Amino acid sequence: MGYSEEAYKKMIDLYNNHSHECGSQIISTCPGKTPTDCITYVINVLSYAFEKSGDKAASSRVKELGKYGTGLAAYLVSDRGWKAVYINPDVNHPRDKKYEHVKTYNEVKAKLPYYNIPIDHIVVNYTPTSKSDPNFVSFKGKGMSVDPTDEDDSQMNELRKIKFGMGISRGGTHTWLYSFGLVYEAHWDKVGPELYGTTDIEAFDWLSGAIVVPPDAYTSANFDKLGHAKGFSDYFRDLFK
Repeated sequence: MGYSEEAYKKMIDLYNNHSHECGSQIISTCPGKTPTDCITYVINVLSYAFEKSGDKAASSRVKELGKYGTGLAAYLVSDRGWKAVYINPDVNHPRDKKYEHVKTYNEVKAKLPYYNIPIDHIVVNYTPTSKSDPNFVSFKGKGMSVDPTDEDDSQMNELRKIKFGMGISRGGTHTWLYSFGLVYEAHWDKVGPELYGTTDIEAFDWLSGAIVVPPDAYTSANFDKLGHAKGFSDYFRDLFK
Protein backbone atom coordinates (compact mmCIF):
# COMPACT_ATOMS: atom_id res chain seq x y z
CA MET A 1 0.00 0.00 0.00
CA GLY A 2 1.40 3.41 -0.99
CA TYR A 3 1.97 6.45 1.20
CA SER A 4 -1.11 8.34 0.06
CA GLU A 5 -3.39 5.39 0.71
CA GLU A 6 -2.03 4.99 4.25
CA ALA A 7 -2.38 8.73 4.90
CA TYR A 8 -5.89 8.85 3.48
CA LYS A 9 -7.02 5.92 5.64
CA LYS A 10 -5.62 7.54 8.80
CA MET A 11 -7.13 10.92 7.92
CA ILE A 12 -10.59 9.40 7.52
CA ASP A 13 -10.21 7.21 10.62
CA LEU A 14 -9.46 10.21 12.86
CA TYR A 15 -12.20 12.23 11.18
CA ASN A 16 -14.77 9.53 11.97
CA ASN A 17 -13.44 8.32 15.33
CA HIS A 18 -12.43 11.09 17.73
CA SER A 19 -14.53 10.57 20.86
CA HIS A 20 -11.25 10.42 22.81
CA GLU A 21 -10.13 13.87 21.59
CA CYS A 22 -10.89 17.51 22.41
CA GLY A 23 -9.77 20.83 20.94
CA SER A 24 -6.48 21.90 22.53
CA GLN A 25 -7.80 25.37 23.39
CA ILE A 26 -10.59 23.94 25.56
CA ILE A 27 -8.86 20.81 26.85
CA SER A 28 -9.34 21.97 30.47
CA THR A 29 -13.07 21.40 29.99
CA CYS A 30 -12.53 17.87 28.67
CA PRO A 31 -10.99 15.78 31.47
CA GLY A 32 -9.54 12.50 30.29
CA LYS A 33 -9.48 13.45 26.60
CA THR A 34 -6.47 13.91 24.30
CA PRO A 35 -5.90 17.43 22.94
CA THR A 36 -5.86 18.02 19.21
CA ASP A 37 -5.91 20.90 16.74
CA CYS A 38 -5.14 21.64 13.11
CA ILE A 39 -1.40 20.89 13.21
CA THR A 40 -1.81 17.87 15.51
CA TYR A 41 -4.20 16.34 12.98
CA VAL A 42 -1.60 16.86 10.26
CA ILE A 43 1.24 15.43 12.36
CA ASN A 44 -0.75 12.36 13.39
CA VAL A 45 -1.66 11.51 9.81
CA LEU A 46 1.69 12.24 8.14
CA SER A 47 3.85 10.55 10.78
CA TYR A 48 1.60 7.48 10.81
CA ALA A 49 1.77 7.12 7.03
CA PHE A 50 5.57 7.45 6.98
CA GLU A 51 5.83 4.85 9.74
CA LYS A 52 3.57 2.44 7.85
CA SER A 53 5.57 3.06 4.69
CA GLY A 54 8.81 2.10 6.43
CA ASP A 55 10.31 5.59 6.60
CA LYS A 56 10.87 5.97 10.34
CA ALA A 57 13.31 8.84 9.87
CA ALA A 58 10.69 10.91 8.08
CA SER A 59 8.07 9.99 10.68
CA SER A 60 10.34 11.32 13.43
CA ARG A 61 11.19 14.44 11.45
CA VAL A 62 7.49 15.21 10.92
CA LYS A 63 6.97 15.15 14.67
CA GLU A 64 9.98 17.42 15.23
CA LEU A 65 8.87 19.98 12.64
CA GLY A 66 5.18 19.70 13.37
CA LYS A 67 4.77 22.99 15.19
CA TYR A 68 6.25 24.81 12.22
CA GLY A 69 3.82 24.26 9.38
CA THR A 70 5.86 25.95 6.66
CA GLY A 71 9.05 24.25 7.83
CA LEU A 72 7.32 20.90 7.69
CA ALA A 73 5.97 21.55 4.19
CA ALA A 74 9.38 22.75 2.96
CA TYR A 75 10.97 19.60 4.37
CA LEU A 76 8.47 17.36 2.58
CA VAL A 77 9.21 19.09 -0.74
CA SER A 78 12.96 19.44 -0.34
CA ASP A 79 13.82 16.16 1.37
CA ARG A 80 11.01 13.77 0.48
CA GLY A 81 10.25 14.75 -3.10
CA TRP A 82 6.74 16.05 -2.52
CA LYS A 83 5.29 18.61 -4.95
CA ALA A 84 3.77 21.93 -3.90
CA VAL A 85 0.75 23.51 -5.56
CA TYR A 86 -0.04 27.17 -4.92
CA ILE A 87 -3.78 27.91 -4.76
CA ASN A 88 -5.63 31.22 -4.95
CA PRO A 89 -9.34 31.55 -5.92
CA ASP A 90 -8.95 35.09 -7.28
CA VAL A 91 -5.52 36.66 -7.61
CA ASN A 92 -6.93 40.14 -8.30
CA HIS A 93 -9.91 40.48 -5.96
CA PRO A 94 -9.61 38.37 -2.78
CA ARG A 95 -13.02 38.18 -1.16
CA ASP A 96 -11.61 38.88 2.31
CA LYS A 97 -9.95 42.05 0.92
CA LYS A 98 -6.53 41.03 2.28
CA TYR A 99 -3.50 42.04 0.23
CA GLU A 100 -1.55 38.96 1.30
CA HIS A 101 -3.26 36.86 -1.38
CA VAL A 102 -2.14 39.29 -4.08
CA LYS A 103 1.37 39.52 -2.61
CA THR A 104 1.96 35.77 -2.44
CA TYR A 105 0.65 35.28 -5.97
CA ASN A 106 3.04 37.89 -7.34
CA GLU A 107 5.92 36.30 -5.43
CA VAL A 108 5.17 32.81 -6.68
CA LYS A 109 4.73 34.12 -10.22
CA ALA A 110 8.18 35.71 -9.88
CA LYS A 111 9.71 32.30 -9.07
CA LEU A 112 9.86 32.92 -5.34
CA PRO A 113 8.73 30.28 -2.84
CA TYR A 114 5.55 30.48 -0.81
CA TYR A 115 6.88 31.10 2.71
CA ASN A 116 10.01 29.00 1.99
CA ILE A 117 8.02 26.32 0.19
CA PRO A 118 9.20 25.79 -3.42
CA ILE A 119 6.19 25.80 -5.75
CA ASP A 120 5.79 23.35 -8.65
CA HIS A 121 2.43 24.43 -9.99
CA ILE A 122 -0.17 27.18 -9.67
CA VAL A 123 -3.95 26.70 -9.49
CA VAL A 124 -5.70 30.08 -9.49
CA ASN A 125 -8.87 31.99 -10.40
CA TYR A 126 -11.16 29.01 -9.92
CA THR A 127 -13.69 30.98 -7.83
CA PRO A 128 -13.37 34.65 -8.80
CA THR A 129 -15.17 37.31 -6.80
CA SER A 130 -18.17 38.80 -8.59
CA LYS A 131 -18.09 42.54 -9.20
CA SER A 132 -21.50 42.76 -7.49
CA ASP A 133 -20.08 41.17 -4.34
CA PRO A 134 -19.84 43.79 -1.54
CA ASN A 135 -16.35 42.46 -0.82
CA PHE A 136 -15.11 43.12 -4.35
CA VAL A 137 -11.87 45.07 -3.99
CA SER A 138 -9.18 46.17 -6.45
CA PHE A 139 -5.44 46.49 -5.96
CA LYS A 140 -4.82 48.68 -9.00
CA GLY A 141 -1.98 50.43 -7.23
CA LYS A 142 -0.23 47.06 -6.91
CA GLY A 143 -0.46 46.36 -10.63
CA MET A 144 -3.50 44.07 -10.48
CA SER A 145 -6.48 44.12 -12.82
CA VAL A 146 -9.48 46.25 -11.84
CA ASP A 147 -11.78 44.16 -14.06
CA PRO A 148 -13.48 41.02 -12.76
CA THR A 149 -11.23 37.98 -13.01
CA ASP A 150 -12.10 35.37 -15.64
CA GLU A 151 -12.98 32.02 -14.12
CA ASP A 152 -10.64 29.10 -14.88
CA ASP A 153 -11.67 25.66 -13.63
CA SER A 154 -9.25 23.67 -15.76
CA GLN A 155 -6.47 23.35 -13.19
CA MET A 156 -8.89 22.94 -10.28
CA ASN A 157 -10.45 20.01 -12.10
CA GLU A 158 -7.04 18.35 -12.08
CA LEU A 159 -6.39 19.24 -8.43
CA ARG A 160 -9.61 17.45 -7.51
CA LYS A 161 -8.10 14.19 -8.76
CA ILE A 162 -5.46 14.19 -6.03
CA LYS A 163 -6.20 11.76 -3.20
CA PHE A 164 -4.06 13.27 -0.45
CA GLY A 165 -2.08 16.35 0.45
CA MET A 166 -1.16 18.68 3.30
CA GLY A 167 -2.35 22.29 3.16
CA ILE A 168 -0.81 25.52 4.46
CA SER A 169 -2.59 28.87 4.75
CA ARG A 170 -1.18 32.33 5.50
CA GLY A 171 2.34 31.23 6.19
CA GLY A 172 1.39 28.35 8.48
CA THR A 173 -1.20 30.21 10.54
CA HIS A 174 -3.48 27.32 9.63
CA THR A 175 -2.67 23.78 8.48
CA TRP A 176 -5.04 21.19 7.08
CA LEU A 177 -5.33 18.05 4.99
CA TYR A 178 -6.67 17.74 1.47
CA SER A 179 -8.37 15.03 -0.57
CA PHE A 180 -10.37 15.05 -3.81
CA GLY A 181 -11.37 18.71 -3.55
CA LEU A 182 -12.14 18.71 0.17
CA VAL A 183 -10.30 20.39 3.04
CA TYR A 184 -10.14 18.29 6.22
CA GLU A 185 -9.36 20.16 9.43
CA ALA A 186 -9.48 19.88 13.21
CA HIS A 187 -10.71 22.82 15.30
CA TRP A 188 -8.86 23.69 18.49
CA ASP A 189 -11.95 25.18 20.15
CA LYS A 190 -14.42 22.35 19.51
CA VAL A 191 -15.32 18.93 20.89
CA GLY A 192 -17.66 16.17 19.74
CA PRO A 193 -19.12 16.21 16.20
CA GLU A 194 -17.79 19.72 15.49
CA LEU A 195 -14.17 18.87 16.35
CA TYR A 196 -13.40 17.85 12.77
CA GLY A 197 -14.86 19.35 9.61
CA THR A 198 -14.71 19.35 5.83
CA THR A 199 -15.08 22.21 3.36
CA ASP A 200 -14.98 22.26 -0.41
CA ILE A 201 -11.68 23.83 -1.47
CA GLU A 202 -13.48 26.43 -3.59
CA ALA A 203 -15.45 27.65 -0.55
CA PHE A 204 -12.48 27.59 1.85
CA ASP A 205 -12.38 30.86 3.81
CA TRP A 206 -8.59 30.94 4.08
CA LEU A 207 -8.38 31.47 0.31
CA SER A 208 -4.75 31.27 -0.86
CA GLY A 209 -2.08 28.87 0.30
CA ALA A 210 -0.15 25.80 -0.74
CA ILE A 211 -0.91 22.10 -0.89
CA VAL A 212 2.09 19.76 -0.72
CA VAL A 213 1.42 16.39 -2.30
CA PRO A 214 3.24 13.03 -2.07
CA PRO A 215 4.73 11.84 -5.37
CA ASP A 216 2.34 8.89 -5.63
CA ALA A 217 -0.68 11.21 -5.45
CA TYR A 218 0.68 14.06 -7.58
CA THR A 219 0.77 11.92 -10.71
CA SER A 220 -3.04 11.67 -10.65
CA ALA A 221 -3.30 15.28 -11.81
CA ASN A 222 -2.35 16.13 -15.37
CA PHE A 223 -1.07 19.62 -14.64
CA ASP A 224 0.50 21.63 -17.43
CA LYS A 225 4.04 22.12 -16.13
CA LEU A 226 5.02 25.72 -15.46
CA GLY A 227 8.19 26.78 -17.16
CA HIS A 228 9.38 28.72 -14.11
CA ALA A 229 9.03 25.67 -11.88
CA LYS A 230 11.39 23.45 -13.82
CA GLY A 231 14.40 22.74 -11.64
CA PHE A 232 13.20 25.15 -8.94
CA SER A 233 12.18 22.61 -6.31
CA ASP A 234 15.27 20.57 -7.14
CA TYR A 235 17.38 23.56 -6.14
CA PHE A 236 15.67 23.86 -2.78
CA ARG A 237 15.76 20.09 -2.26
CA ASP A 238 19.55 20.23 -2.52
CA LEU A 239 19.66 23.30 -0.29
CA PHE A 240 17.79 21.60 2.58
CA LYS A 241 19.85 18.36 2.49
